[in-house]
Amino acid sequence: MTAAAVYFFYFQFRQNADIIAAYHFQINVYQISGALFFGTLAVLIGPYVWQLYVNDHLKAKLNYFESFTLFCASSIFKYIPGKIWHYAAQIALMSSKGISRAVLIYINLVCLIGFMFVSVLFAAYYFLFTVRVVPWETGVFIFAMLIAADIIFINWNTSLVNYFISPIRRLLKIELQPITMKRSLFIYTQALYFLAYVLFAAALYCLARGIGLGMPFPDILSIMATISIAAISSSLAIFTVGGLGVREGAMFFMLKQFSNTETALILPFAARLGLLFVELLVGVTAIGLGLKRGYFSTPATDPLKESIVEDFKLQSNM
Repeated sequence: MTAAAVYFFYFQFRQNADIIAAYHFQINVYQISGALFFGTLAVLIGPYVWQLYVNDHLKAKLNYFESFTLFCASSIFKYIPGKIWHYAAQIALMSSKGISRAVLIYINLVCLIGFMFVSVLFAAYYFLFTVRVVPWETGVFIFAMLIAADIIFINWNTSLVNYFISPIRRLLKIELQPITMKRSLFIYTQALYFLAYVLFAAALYCLARGIGLGMPFPDILSIMATISIAAISSSLAIFTVGGLGVREGAMFFMLKQFSNTETALILPFAARLGLLFVELLVGVTAIGLGLKRGYFSTPATDPLKESIVEDFKLQSNM
């Protein structure tokens, strides 16, 4: 899938070589710095959301530095194809904290579902009320149904997630019991995901302005929809390397709807470079912090150690 995306962009760049060659980058250091700042803030929301769910099941609560270290250090492994290595690394790093692998898998699934609801709502709002792909009345009905589905998930998450984890239970051959979580926690974390989207939109807007791509401020809603579609596509492309290529392809098709050709081609690559820089910075910081403060240490008699080793063996043979 990544190779197909690379070929697609190669074809697009070749087809629009004259337009790209005529484009002159106008670098604004302050705007680019702003983009990196907002992007970093958005990325840092991820470990905080994860911490809220994890602490709901731990007696010895994690502080933010611990959750930042454990979450961000394991997130680096998402650039190994398959994405399961992110969760495997998370299980390994959390083995000394008294939380089972079943709970961690459950928590990550719940976080993903909450994130997807927020992403779909952003995308739906754009297509239904900005682009208006359907009549107004139909758009209102569809959007209301999506909100109702989110409310249903918040109120009956235990039963619904139990249905979703059944295939995972059979695949990994482990017992995954449904876990009761507070409804207010889902509302709070979805609000945090909403904030993350606002920050990512501000980052992409500043980045576009920072490299000389004219991006009017009224397009900020379109930018948020672009990011949401890219995030959904990347999350569903489970066999790609960190969503590489898929995210950029989704951004290209979205940007092409409301911007010029050079913006649609250049901005996705600039955004990927910026995201890689932020994730590398955050990941290296997390590893350094973990080594310095001993967050990665595990007790010699860790009761979960053997099961985690078996998990890695199982995932290696998948």
